[in-house]
Amino acid sequence: MIPPDFEWFALVVLPLLIFAARIFDVSCGTLRIVFISRDMAVPASLIGFFESMFWLLAVTQIMQRLSSPIYYFAYAGGFAAGNYVGLMIERRIALGMVVVRVITRREVEALIAALGEQGYGVTLLRGEGLTGPVNVVNVVVARKKTGDMLEILRTKNPDAFYTIEPIARARAVEHASERTLLPRFARQRK
Repeated sequence: MIPPDFEWFALVVLPLLIFAARIFDVSCGTLRIVFISRDMAVPASLIGFFESMFWLLAVTQIMQRLSSPIYYFAYAGGFAAGNYVGLMIERRIALGMVVVRVITRREVEALIAALGEQGYGVTLLRGEGLTGPVNVVNVVVARKKTGDMLEILRTKNPDAFYTIEPIARARAVEHASERTLLPRFARQRK
């Protein structure tokens, strides 16, 4: 006869542990993919280690108890919840940069001035849409500050169309270093 505390462990505690392990390993997988897409190899590798360790722990428990459907539900439920939790964590830490591309038929000088006052770099392009001329404003923003930037956009141009796209890498060119290249090159030729 099986002791009552063993049944409690087998029917409640172990499924909850499997569920929690899956939440952890799937959340880690989500973050690992984000770090890979941002070209952050070291954090991606470390998270990958813990992801695979917890996956092995969960799968080992499932493989030892193939006859009980409760473990399947715990495993699948943990996977589903892990996707949700992973995305919530990723949104919370908001790593990296995005480009906000604003397209509008209205004048954008006030928008550009307001963005510049807040320290955002802005690139303006003039274009042609199906219904006539448009202004395309590109703004590179830290993901954590996207909401602030969009608030300025809503204030200055509430009907503008915009898209937000992640950036894998961004690098600013320093103008001073460009100026020093030519004299250095000229000195070497003499």
